[in-house]
Amino acid sequence: MPAGQRELSADFMVGRSQLIDRLPVIDWAGAYAFVLFTAMLFIVQLGTYGAILFSLLTIVYATARRRMLPDVLRDRWFLLVFPAFALLSTIWSDVPLETFKHSAEFGLTIFAALLLVSSRNQRSVLLGIFAAFAIYVVVSLVVGNVVDVGTNGATAVAGLNDSKNEQADTAATGFVISASLFVMGLRSRSVLQCAITAAVAAVEIYAVVAAQSAGALAGTAIALATLGLLLLLNVVGRAARATVIGVIGVCATSIAVIFIAFTGDVLEWLATAFGKDVTLTGRTYLWGRARDLLAENPVFGKGFGAFWQQGNLDAEGLWQFAGITNREGFNFHSTIYDVLVSLGWIGMIIFGLMLIAGLALVAADYVRRPTLLACFWLSMAVYLLIRMPVESIGFNEFYFSTVLLFALLGSATGQARAIAVPERGYSSPSWDAGSLNAGDSSAS
Repeated sequence: MPAGQRELSADFMVGRSQLIDRLPVIDWAGAYAFVLFTAMLFIVQLGTYGAILFSLLTIVYATARRRMLPDVLRDRWFLLVFPAFALLSTIWSDVPLETFKHSAEFGLTIFAALLLVSSRNQRSVLLGIFAAFAIYVVVSLVVGNVVDVGTNGATAVAGLNDSKNEQADTAATGFVISASLFVMGLRSRSVLQCAITAAVAAVEIYAVVAAQSAGALAGTAIALATLGLLLLLNVVGRAARATVIGVIGVCATSIAVIFIAFTGDVLEWLATAFGKDVTLTGRTYLWGRARDLLAENPVFGKGFGAFWQQGNLDAEGLWQFAGITNREGFNFHSTIYDVLVSLGWIGMIIFGLMLIAGLALVAADYVRRPTLLACFWLSMAVYLLIRMPVESIGFNEFYFSTVLLFALLGSATGQARAIAVPERGYSSPSWDAGSLNAGDSSAS
């Protein structure tokens, strides 16, 4: 090995965690992450003010980091193809002004995600996100509502937005973040961080259970198991990591193909196994209507955000079916059908290729550099992917899952060439090998 590369590897093995520890726990990047996610989590309560806060904050933060924007966008350009196609759908949309508005907001949401993941101090960013979820879950438990479940008088916690599934999804997402930060606290021997994250994680898992969402609970368990497996793989060689990640990728692809090919049978089996309604609380009816709507424009779809509009008789009927009296929002409770109805098969292909490319980069980056931050992003990826068939993930503007999905897809790009790494794993992995990469020297 050349002397320069040996020196760089030695710095990675010995001094990298010390450099990370010198970064402030909270800086402007962490503050931006905290306010951004707070605005998204409380978007229903804040209304238009939340969207304005999100937009202005992102523009101000981007202006402060304007020198780094070319690098940020160049390394993650492929993530911008999908929102660009959504904006292009304005041309064939039945309501072009609405499509332009929603697609522009969607693009701004993705831009905010790329700003977050390209910030130098990723520890501060993650702590800011953690704090926003912690506050939201506690507030939703204290002042939130409960809803009836079934006909036997049982109730479930529905939180601030009167949706037990949304409450469970939010709390489960926060739990994955808290669990990852707890592990990072163990690595840095921070008793305070471990104590706080453990306490918040306990509250969040209680909120998931109280919301009685089997899907969110199963997703949380699988994400936690994934985190544990990745931590074990940190200390083995690169070849072993590559083999295990490759096998997981093949299995995940096979499961996805089986689900798509035998959706009805799989859903019926899952519903029976979990003692749920075989219609999955009306989802199968929504998906049937989505297939009918897709047949009307299978190539390009109806346009981004064009379907759920007051006056659209098809949307009005589904709002009535779901009991949504304010006739706002709603989705098909499936990322696949949401994309297909809005952007057709062309949009679905673009979305799928983007997912594959982003996840492949994240997995390859983890194989090369098994950092704790990479473990977090892959665990979050597992949770979000599991939820995609039955929830709308990564397809809504000003929504936390959209920011998290695009942040994790862009978390590895542009960093792989920054640091030379040894073949073997590390007995004490760095907090984030990529957060001090050569491509980002800003003090954000």
